Amino acid sequence: MPGRIEVVVVNWRRADLTIECVESLRGQAEELGAVLTVVDNASGDGSAERLRAALPGVRVLESPDNGGFGAGVDLAAAASTADVLVLLNNDAVAAPGFLAALTAPVLDGSVTGATTARILLRSEPGEPVLTNSTGNVVDRAGNGGDRDWLVPHPAPAEPAVFGFCGGACAIAMPAFRAAGGFDESLFMYYEDTDLSWRLRRLGHDIRFVGDAVAVHRHASSLGTESEGFVVANTRNRLIVAVKNAAWPVVARAAARAVVRTVLDTVARDPRSRRRARWERRALAQAATRLPAALRARRTIDRTQTAVRPRTTT
Repeated sequence: MPGRIEVVVVNWRRADLTIECVESLRGQAEELGAVLTVVDNASGDGSAERLRAALPGVRVLESPDNGGFGAGVDLAAAASTADVLVLLNNDAVAAPGFLAALTAPVLDGSVTGATTARILLRSEPGEPVLTNSTGNVVDRAGNGGDRDWLVPHPAPAEPAVFGFCGGACAIAMPAFRAAGGFDESLFMYYEDTDLSWRLRRLGHDIRFVGDAVAVHRHASSLGTESEGFVVANTRNRLIVAVKNAAWPVVARAAARAVVRTVLDTVARDPRSRRRARWERRALAQAATRLPAALRARRTIDRTQTAVRPRTTT
């Protein structure tokens, strides 16, 4: 198979999961001559040393600080000579054939942007197997999410999809570089949706590859009801919409965020009121980052070579 592949796994204080993830890829990588790279995002807990000891032959890069998922990927990509950049969450494992199936459309040139895998939620024996993602979608209010979330496996998904899921994807390196890589200011969440917008604005396509399967422990870094998750998701949803979406979508995204915050603020449920505090913090952060988002929007508009894609619903 022509071209070179580099697989990047980002670790932060979960060396145990990262080792399991990389071991699921080792044989596949050897067959394809792919490079395996782990980026430790300044874990400060001995992760880098443990990873080097447990994963001989795997390149381990240490970031001087924890800049988030996108910064970790960008660090590895900056030094890469590969044609295809493959990303797999460290809390996921690859099924047999994952790497070959995911990268083939990029290596043969039939996809110029990215491919996105079939991600399944980890289940216990006897439990139904549910879908985590068959790619990313964005609704009319700028809300990004996983297509086919919780649909029983196998989800009969179409190859065409709005965006890739950064948890298991392959990106053509020329397109990745032309788009400017990940927006590191997002830190975590919505980085893949943001880059998908920019790839498509440059005329690149994104395709779901159902034969590339990964199994994911969902939200093992932060729970979906944690402060970090709520703040980052609320803030980044707005920032990504401002950067990329049509103005009506931006307006609906802002209205949705404000209305939800107000409803949570006046709710009697203590959990809702606690969530409201986090949402207000997220709105304040989004407001301070608005000038930078508007500057980014002007740059993206100036350099686009394709029309702004429609949202999915």
